[in-house]
Amino acid sequence: MSQATQRSVPGRAVTVSEAMLKVLRIGLLGALAAAVLAGAIGYGVDGGAGLAGGLLGIAVPVGFLGVTAVVGLVTARLAPQQLGAAVLGSWLVKIILLVIVLWVLQGQDFSRWMFFGAFLVGTFGFLGLEASVLFRSRLAYVEIRAEQGGDSGGGGR
Repeated sequence: MSQATQRSVPGRAVTVSEAMLKVLRIGLLGALAAAVLAGAIGYGVDGGAGLAGGLLGIAVPVGFLGVTAVVGLVTARLAPQQLGAAVLGSWLVKIILLVIVLWVLQGQDFSRWMFFGAFLVGTFGFLGLEASVLFRSRLAYVEIRAEQGGDSGGGGR
């Protein structure tokens, strides 16, 4: 069965890499839409400062979504414990980066309220998107390897 046919089979379990690529693909499309919307609302509310605040507020969660997806892609073949450690490590890095970004933006001329609103909506929106894609992806809990042969195991010593 070709890979294209396998992807169209309903109920087929997908790999972590396939799920993360889907998160990245949908997330980037959502990011474009969110940036246009946040920029337009920001510009309508507060002119250039609102536009800058809206775009900056969306850029941070988009960057974080990208980091999560890339970490998932890079560590997809690792053991679940190592994958979990990598994801937790990336969260720590993202928190540190957020503090740095906020420190750098301190004193810059943009709408703080638009930044906060876009950041909040973007963060929860992208978290919801990630969760939705991953919950619907039918990730396998167990991987059956070809080298195990026909032995179903289960009753070993």
